[in-house]
Amino acid sequence: MADLNFPKFFSYREQVARANLWGRQFLFLNLLLSSAIGLAYFYATPDTSAFLPFFYLLVSWLGQMCFLTFAVYLVGFFPVSLIGSFRLSKGIAVALAVIGDIVLLFDVKLYLIARVHIVPPVISIMMRDLDFYTGLNYNFMYIAVPLVIALQLLFARLAGRSLYTQRGGAVRAAFEIAALCAFLCSHGLSAWADAASYRPITALRSVYPAHYPLTAKSFLASHGWLPEKSTAGGAPGYIYPLTDITSSEARPVNIIMVFANGLSYSDLNDEDTPQILGIKRTYMSFENHYLPYVSAGDNFFAAMFGVPVEYSAAFAEHRTYPVTLEQMYRNEYLVRAISDGSPSDSNYVFVNGALRSVNYVSTKSDEESLKAGAADAGLSKPSRPLALSVVLNDLANPKLSGKARRQRLRSIDAAIGQFMTTLDEEGKLEHTVVFITSAQGNPGIVEEGRIFPHQQSHVPFIACLPGGANRGVSMQILSSHFDIAPTIGESILGITTNPSDYSIGEDLLSPDARDRSFIVSSRKDDLLLIRQGSVSIYKSDGNAYFESEGTQKAVSPNLEHLIEAMRIINRFEK
Repeated sequence: MADLNFPKFFSYREQVARANLWGRQFLFLNLLLSSAIGLAYFYATPDTSAFLPFFYLLVSWLGQMCFLTFAVYLVGFFPVSLIGSFRLSKGIAVALAVIGDIVLLFDVKLYLIARVHIVPPVISIMMRDLDFYTGLNYNFMYIAVPLVIALQLLFARLAGRSLYTQRGGAVRAAFEIAALCAFLCSHGLSAWADAASYRPITALRSVYPAHYPLTAKSFLASHGWLPEKSTAGGAPGYIYPLTDITSSEARPVNIIMVFANGLSYSDLNDEDTPQILGIKRTYMSFENHYLPYVSAGDNFFAAMFGVPVEYSAAFAEHRTYPVTLEQMYRNEYLVRAISDGSPSDSNYVFVNGALRSVNYVSTKSDEESLKAGAADAGLSKPSRPLALSVVLNDLANPKLSGKARRQRLRSIDAAIGQFMTTLDEEGKLEHTVVFITSAQGNPGIVEEGRIFPHQQSHVPFIACLPGGANRGVSMQILSSHFDIAPTIGESILGITTNPSDYSIGEDLLSPDARDRSFIVSSRKDDLLLIRQGSVSIYKSDGNAYFESEGTQKAVSPNLEHLIEAMRIINRFEK
């Protein structure tokens, strides 16, 4: 039987009516398909173990996936159906559905890997990266695209039956009503969560693509439903920590941090620093430890909070305290800091108004600081453990060079050796953790033409653990000052909350400590990805460079790494 010639046998009105009747059934089938694809986002959602967040995840899934499909139908197919050609309308509808599903599959893969959706900046990077070397594997599309095309052709054929039968109308109507109710419910829950600052739900806002749920805190407050909350500096634009901090019973031990500012890894040698080298070989040493910033103050902030320095101003304004410091107070630690009092931003952490109850002692020299630190450690008691930071600043003096610097280096090396000997002789090392590092590299190391001073920022990091643990261990994993806070928090203070909820670092003393791909840092508007011996620089203008061994060359951006780095830096933003 020959196919019917629709333009000949049916009027314009009849063809539009047939197209819309077919389109509604085709839309219903695609609502089911998009909802099924949307289930993949569940694998990358934050914790939804509680009932309310899980319920919100379900209703927002159904509501948002159906909303996206309906929006494509309304904007794409419905206007086309008015042209009066049923066959042309069907062909365009199938093409739009295939394209929409392919874009959705791309977005699912991108979100599962990098936790971001397809947005204009991401598309721009992908288009500039002509060889499509993004670090993301889309080989599954070779199977997915033919399958999607086959499904859409099947849907088009099944939808054609709606022209001759009305079966399934009740099921379709029930599903559409359920989707509408889910959409409204998800936005209502989002508004409530925003008003109540209920983090388990607000953390789920970015799970689905193009999802902009209702936020109503200011609206409800202005209409008298919520009390106005005001602070001197306004509401903070961050959430730190991301979850409540929990901890287990931990045997309290003393924590001593020695910052020999101005000391780089390249300064260590048997002639000038025999004591530090001896300590390094005896205890646990991290050979690839890099300072994320040039400024000592910024590196102190990274060490204490474990987060990027971009948050420092907001933390100071709202008097936010480091998670580890709060835990020390809960465990009744005596928190002290000793420095020679020289005019250096290395004292930033100790005089910052955001920190409380820190007993700060100023001395006249680095040697005197170490003697005062040893005296404090000698007076510590198990009932009141000590958290002590000793800051040495002489080597950070840029005017110190040549023979004078070597003499000063030897003197400080001897003082550090005597400091450790005193702790050992008094039996304090049996219940004391000592970290030796630097918050500022050797200012005498000149690396012209380099955005990141790689050799200068490579500093020692030595962990002296009680009980003979990890003696003589040399770790080759990439580490930074961002790791100090989670290391102290998890391995020493007994914090059981995941370190990622209060830092961007890792517990270096954990048996599961892994070697990461890079350390994230920043310089003005540049994003830096620091590696052993090299650094990738992402400029604000979209260009990318690779810097290694004094040479710099332009490279194509690695989308996966760039997105991961941005997620790390923005982890604590609201």
